[in-house]
Amino acid sequence: MNHENQDLKWYEKLSHKIEDKMQFFIWVFIAALIGGLIEIPPFFLMGEVKGPVSITPYNALELAGRDVYQAEGCFYCHTQMIRPFKWETDRWDRNREYGPEPYSKAYEYVYEHPFLWGSKRTGPDLWHENSLNNNASWHKQHLINPQETTPGSIMPKYPHLFEEPIDIEQIKANMRALQKIGVPYTEDDIAKADELLKGKTKGDALVAYLLKLGRDTKQK
Repeated sequence: MNHENQDLKWYEKLSHKIEDKMQFFIWVFIAALIGGLIEIPPFFLMGEVKGPVSITPYNALELAGRDVYQAEGCFYCHTQMIRPFKWETDRWDRNREYGPEPYSKAYEYVYEHPFLWGSKRTGPDLWHENSLNNNASWHKQHLINPQETTPGSIMPKYPHLFEEPIDIEQIKANMRALQKIGVPYTEDDIAKADELLKGKTKGDALVAYLLKLGRDTKQK
């Protein structure tokens, strides 16, 4: 007990000495300054990330599906990042369609606002979904009744999405907003939104979005 008290008193004396002379705050400031200086170069290099010209922005229907994906909280259970581990790439690139380095690259996310990397894998990673399962009918049925296509699945049912219309004007407004931060949407792309979204439901849009994932980076 006496030994513990001595240790505590030693710590208290040191703590009071540092805090009383403001040294504690000075050292915290220095640590934060060093951390900030380390982070600054990567921040300016972000604009230099380049990738294959085959990567295209989401069209109006796919973008609408991405909005549904976020609104329904799908990213809470599904990640969108293939980590650089062999067991990981073997699992999510089992068809060997992404070359010798099948994990996620920085340039693949160039049009992602915001990133939907996620961290919890209640469900499978979806970043290469186009190569794993590009059957639109399957995805539709899976959203309507997951347990029918995947026995034992704990995923909720989303049949209502195939009854809810898309807010076309909102999607066009989203495209214009993304255009301002660098996504290369043209006025023609925005004008085509009416045709792409006409008669489509939120469920249709979500399926289109899922089929877009990984499509542009597959090896031809």
